[in-house]
Amino acid sequence: MTFSPINQEEESDMNVVELKNNFQKRKIIKNLFLYGAMTNTDLGRFVKLSTPKIISLLNELKTEGLVEELGQGNSSGGRRPNLYGNKEDAFYIIGISINIYKTSVSIFNAKNQKITDDQILTLTISHGTSIIDPIVDFTENVIREKQFPRERILGIGIEMPGMVDSETGINKTYMVSDQPVAAIFSKKFGMEVLIENDAKARAFAELRFGLAHARQNVLAIYLDWGIGLGIIVNGKLYKGRDGFAGEFGHLPMVDNGLLCRCGKQGCLETIASGTAIARMAKEGLETGRSSFLSELKDIGQENNEIKKVIQAATLGDQYSISILANVGHSLGKGLAYLIQIFNPELIILGGQMSEANPFILPPIQQSIQIFCIPELGNEIEIKVSELGSQAGIQGVAALFLEHILDKK
Repeated sequence: MTFSPINQEEESDMNVVELKNNFQKRKIIKNLFLYGAMTNTDLGRFVKLSTPKIISLLNELKTEGLVEELGQGNSSGGRRPNLYGNKEDAFYIIGISINIYKTSVSIFNAKNQKITDDQILTLTISHGTSIIDPIVDFTENVIREKQFPRERILGIGIEMPGMVDSETGINKTYMVSDQPVAAIFSKKFGMEVLIENDAKARAFAELRFGLAHARQNVLAIYLDWGIGLGIIVNGKLYKGRDGFAGEFGHLPMVDNGLLCRCGKQGCLETIASGTAIARMAKEGLETGRSSFLSELKDIGQENNEIKKVIQAATLGDQYSISILANVGHSLGKGLAYLIQIFNPELIILGGQMSEANPFILPPIQQSIQIFCIPELGNEIEIKVSELGSQAGIQGVAALFLEHILDKK
């Protein structure tokens, strides 16, 4: 069995039954990656195949060195069933997370286990492509250090901010070029590359591994230097016509407001993002309104002003508390619009700003009560993500695997 998309030459050598078996085995591999060890009965329910067929395919995968038996599962009566899982060295996926001020690289094995420590490159994202070579060189060093066969790497998933179309591999906000940025990375790495917007990658991680699992309609808000939104509709990630759905941070909120990085005025990001928090904190310092924030003087955004403002608020700094309360109020008003459009069952808050939950969640809920129709807003659940800082890179690795294994 091969994981890479079947090319025309391989396809011509396969009959219909072989092609069907190949695709069914990919579905087994995918489900074992996403959900861990399963019995043949559980796998049969996931891939909708009979027990004899599942057992036959599992035996083939064991012979091919891709799947292994992992002991026995629980039984409600009778013989305990065998558990099956992917062999950890069957394949690897590289995950890259490009943030505004840093890039991190992780490697996942076939059991969806991260096998590297956090590998971080301090690098500011650019409108052009100047950062691509440093990212490629850094990633290649991480791969070399692990010393596993390169041919076992399925490919690379990259999450990044901006208006990303994963189908064409284009980012219209960052790393803009006359070639799709995914194609540039793919050529330099010599393997397939999938790119995705960071908020969508995090929403997908929530759908597969987090609070949105088994939910149908969820909004996943990514609160960082900017504000992103991942939309789950009917249990699937919603991307919109061009893949750009979810630009929540550019909802117009203030008439004749501050200029946003998108070129418009008064966007939500100008009053409720990490960038806005840093600006308001520095304004407070300049007017002598806070002693706890004095260490923020002459420090650039890459040095975590968001965390320092949250820390100051935790220590009781009233100015920091008021900043976060105002941010929560603005976010809640924006969320009221989304609730009345999408009618979600759950809203998930993620990103480093979600660490300010004690200070931003009450004003978020208050604003929703003020601006949202009661029938829609009163029953809404709002939870903080449990996946942490790795959500995006975990999500884009899983997206890449599905992209590869779902190809027919």
